[in-house]
Amino acid sequence: MTAPIFRKLVKSSALDVTTGILWLAMMSVTLIESDAYRYAAILIMGLTFTLRRAPFRPVLSDWLAIVCIAWGVFALSRFLFGLISAGEKGASEWLYAFAIFFPAMGVALQTSWHLIKPILLAFFCGALVLLAVSTPFSAIMAGEYISPAFHHNSIHGAVGCGFIFIGAFYWAVHQWEIGSSARAKAIVLAIAVAVIGLAIFNIYGAKSKGVWLALLPAVGLMAVTTLLYLRKKTVLVAAIGGLLLLSWGIYEVRDNVAHYGAATLNATVMIAERLDGGAPLERVMKEAIESPQTPMSMDERLQLWTNALHVISVSPIFGSGNGWLTIWRTTPYASVPYTLLHDGYLEILVRYGIVGLAILALIVVSGIYRVYRASSAGVISRSAFACYLTFAVYFGFTILSNSNNRLAIGESYSLLFAATCFACSMRLRSRLGQRSGVASDITGPSDAIPARLQG
Repeated sequence: MTAPIFRKLVKSSALDVTTGILWLAMMSVTLIESDAYRYAAILIMGLTFTLRRAPFRPVLSDWLAIVCIAWGVFALSRFLFGLISAGEKGASEWLYAFAIFFPAMGVALQTSWHLIKPILLAFFCGALVLLAVSTPFSAIMAGEYISPAFHHNSIHGAVGCGFIFIGAFYWAVHQWEIGSSARAKAIVLAIAVAVIGLAIFNIYGAKSKGVWLALLPAVGLMAVTTLLYLRKKTVLVAAIGGLLLLSWGIYEVRDNVAHYGAATLNATVMIAERLDGGAPLERVMKEAIESPQTPMSMDERLQLWTNALHVISVSPIFGSGNGWLTIWRTTPYASVPYTLLHDGYLEILVRYGIVGLAILALIVVSGIYRVYRASSAGVISRSAFACYLTFAVYFGFTILSNSNNRLAIGESYSLLFAATCFACSMRLRSRLGQRSGVASDITGPSDAIPARLQG
């Protein structure tokens, strides 16, 4: 082997290792709450367009990429306008400009596609170690309240463990779908089962009712997709056995679950009954806030949501931009000590109104549809799409009672969600181009391989 070729291989390997570590940093927010994912995303895009020399221009012919960039530019411009003209900086307004980077993250993932298999193995091995060393087993068994992994907040940690639980499940299912070797299946299954057990144990210990609620549709979807996509008896028996084991575990800790969740459930039922009886929403929320039967955490959320509805009513179509905080100071419960609204949808509505929510919904729905098309064409496995869909449903439910889209875990998830969407779009375009005899400018002719051969 000549020296230039050797140096090129070393350089390529070093770049792959560096890129893999950066993708792991993007995913690490599920375990360690930090801003590392931001710097990792910047470096990933930088390496993609400098050292890997990936072209960006072909992506600009994609209407969804144009929508994402246009939305990001609009969000950033509106933030700057509000800051300069009124001196109002709002709260985390600039985060909505992240959409500018969505197509670039897709290109980055496409060029890193060959690294996905080792990245996932490294991530779940790391998750196993970090969860094992951080889990306070005795405290959780005693029914105490804990903060999972290395998070600053129990809710954030529980949300992260939910992602890990879902991901580990589909990672294992994927091995059966693509026909991995018996050894690979055994290794992955052993790691996945241990990770799933630790993740669920930590979710229980975190006492986050919002995450418990979000996991109900997620687990239902996991069961349905497994039954639809996999016909092998061993997998079905294992999946059913896992669900029965989970049900048994919930039954065993039912008293502790009821202790932390019964009051909130009762208050929610009372509100629903009042609304069903025709009482106005504003009056029902006011009565619930004043009621001594309403738990403190729910009482504060109701105050925040009442304030948010007041702000939305000022400009329901386009939102109030940075100025929403100025209006907030005139709301009925302005003394509540938070401006984190504890509802991701209200976070969007106060800033961008119904139009903004509709645009972001279009991006999300289009992303899910594109990954579905890629799965149908064999670009990715069906279990990979099921994982993508379950993540979206799970996250969508978590932001009903928490502003996770304003937190590190939500920002990282949005970047990874978009990266997967655009990477799958490029690979699907390459596949279709090869069938018609036209090579892709981004992926090249060798990238379109059957899903059963992909890691």
